[in-house]
Amino acid sequence: MKLTRRKAIKALTGGLAASALMGFPSVLRAATSIKVGTIKVPHWAAVWELGNYVPAGTTIELVEFKTSLEMIAAFTANNLDVATIGYWHAVRMLDQGANVQGLAGICSKGSRLIVRPGLTLGGWKELRGKTCAVARGSTQDLQFLLALKSNGLTVGDINYRDLGGNMAVHVSALQQHQADTSAMWEPFASQAIQQGLGTELSGLYEGSFTANGVMVASSDTISKRRDEVQAVVSAQVKSTNALTGDPDKFLALAIKLSGFNRETMVMANQNTVLEYILRMSDARKIATVANQVGYAKSDVGSKLGQAFNYTFLSAATGKKAEELGA
Repeated sequence: MKLTRRKAIKALTGGLAASALMGFPSVLRAATSIKVGTIKVPHWAAVWELGNYVPAGTTIELVEFKTSLEMIAAFTANNLDVATIGYWHAVRMLDQGANVQGLAGICSKGSRLIVRPGLTLGGWKELRGKTCAVARGSTQDLQFLLALKSNGLTVGDINYRDLGGNMAVHVSALQQHQADTSAMWEPFASQAIQQGLGTELSGLYEGSFTANGVMVASSDTISKRRDEVQAVVSAQVKSTNALTGDPDKFLALAIKLSGFNRETMVMANQNTVLEYILRMSDARKIATVANQVGYAKSDVGSKLGQAFNYTFLSAATGKKAEELGA
């Protein structure tokens, strides 16, 4: 039977429509791209592998930033679909009225309280009267302030010094005895220990929290691009599982991202946990201490029940919110 050109086209388009209805992907479906902001640090390792775990037709465009503040500026200007930031930054955005939702965790831990060479401390209470350096407004700063409070001390009991976010400045201050302790992040903290430039005072996490990085999107993006957001979260779960299941792969990627040597990154990775769960309890601790020390105008802990969206993680893992950190 001969088909006219018009009948052939009609038959083809009808077949495509039928295949779409039966669940088969249509060849006419347009490819989609979603922009994810990130930072080149080893504890964000899973984010750098997202592109390997998205379905065909979806592309993740990673946009690198030097600092979280730069990323947040791009995110609030709608130049990013998803941002990967610290829990504290997510809390601050909520405090400032942003309509933002947490989608998945990135990592926890990644901090140490380093004590200068020649000084031995028997515990946190011995910080009284000591000069303690921080990068004010960082995750490590909030961990230090909360741990201080948990041990019965206040900022008034110590000489609190803000040395900014350049860890080389912190190391120099420890060497020159201009600071007795420094709340540092990895891998700089492990490097300082390995080079004999300080020792670690334990108890930082026990007195504060472990949550570090979180993936967020605006409510508007979630509403308009739900499938793409789900693809990103599902990729985060798969990427995290792949790296935690293969420590050597995580180590190699951490070395590549940080530029630090293998010995340092082995130690730093032991103090870093890649994870996708959303730590609600820790987020509420951060919200409370941020408000108490004046970094946030209000305690947004009550908003986190709605702001932390476990829907995507549940779809990706088959687990309930209660199993994912709620």
